[in-house]
Amino acid sequence: MTLDDAPTVERPGPGGRDEGDERWYLTDQRDFLRRSMDDADREHDAGDLSDDDHALLIARDTARLADVDAELDALDARSEPSADGVAGAREAGETGASERSETLETAEPGRARLSPWRWAGIVAASLFIVLGVVILVVHFTQTRQPGQAVSGSVSLSQAQQIEQQLQQALTLNNQGNKGAALILYDKVLSEDPSNPAALAYAGYLQWNVGTGSHEESLVRIGRAEIQTAVKNAPSYYEAHLFYGLVLANQDHDNAAAVAQFNQFLADGPPAAELPQVASLVAPAYKALGQPLPAQFSSPSTTTSAP
Repeated sequence: MTLDDAPTVERPGPGGRDEGDERWYLTDQRDFLRRSMDDADREHDAGDLSDDDHALLIARDTARLADVDAELDALDARSEPSADGVAGAREAGETGASERSETLETAEPGRARLSPWRWAGIVAASLFIVLGVVILVVHFTQTRQPGQAVSGSVSLSQAQQIEQQLQQALTLNNQGNKGAALILYDKVLSEDPSNPAALAYAGYLQWNVGTGSHEESLVRIGRAEIQTAVKNAPSYYEAHLFYGLVLANQDHDNAAAVAQFNQFLADGPPAAELPQVASLVAPAYKALGQPLPAQFSSPSTTTSAP
């Protein structure tokens, strides 16, 4: 499978569909998550799923199910306005129309003209408004820099919060608390669906656990999120590392894996990380008869492996 053929994780935001499509999508997601949790319970009871993996699956799906239920409730509230609200809106519309009609009928045909200075002020104000709109459009349509935490539509305070959540998730993951880490990554993605760090780390966490427990749905979801991170942020180094590990260990495609590892190096990862992942990437280079790049042998003492 090439990267272009890879499934993309769809995390639609509000307003991405019309009401009927949105309700169908959310209902389908709710049913899928409930079935997923039932399957996890059955496999755990049968001894096919470990306690840790069962807890991870249930934590992930419970958090997502709560979000879906909340969106369905909000959709119901929007689609069922009260009778008083409808009547009030109709009355307000009729009153407004009446007032506008009276104003037009009583307006003096010979009203005074605006002075040239006032016209100049109106034109200048309009130009400033247009300039402000252009600046906003440029700001919100700028391409995000590789590895940037959030999209242009997220405020600075949200960006700081997301960065803090990513750091907390990484700490929890390194401590072995995978379920709590995944919940935080999903929270980041609910605020910034294209966040490359959350997609890459959440995807690799799920793929890694799913591979160890032979949980195919978890493997599939994890791989899709890693591939989405590579597509959305082609210069985000960690996504290339994780995707290379997937290609090497799941597909046994060492050539494609080495290409991802080389891209990982080209994207300028922290030097401290390189020797800590050397043992993970070395088998793919060895299988191709290629020496391990010298960068992976750089001395390091500061960071932990992904």
